[in-house]
Amino acid sequence: MSEYTVTMSFSPARSRILVTAGADELLRAVLPPQREVRHDRAALALLEALALWLDRSPRVVVSADEADATYSFGLTDEIGNPQRSVYYTVEVAARPVRRRGRRIPGVGDFSDLRQLTLVHGERR
Repeated sequence: MSEYTVTMSFSPARSRILVTAGADELLRAVLPPQREVRHDRAALALLEALALWLDRSPRVVVSADEADATYSFGLTDEIGNPQRSVYYTVEVAARPVRRRGRRIPGVGDFSDLRQLTLVHGERR
């Protein structure tokens, strides 16, 4: 039996939710941002409903970088400690740092040229 994981990400533009069972994706959702949600229990009610639907307590992962939203939704306390419920277990995780290599700043966008390096041996 796979563990269910609910990963939640909050930004000023949207709230994203991904539900997985092991390596399998079960649900993807893009919802309005936290500032547009009028009910402070909306996220908790969603997690409780998912737990009832799945008939087990999912692991909920939120980003430490989004402390204001996770606190507003009741997923963490005011100092960022995860909240627990019989319906779910919240974990606060740090976002991984993406290393892209050293680039020269301030001379424009060269993403189109970087894409050319992905094409091997194509000649016109």
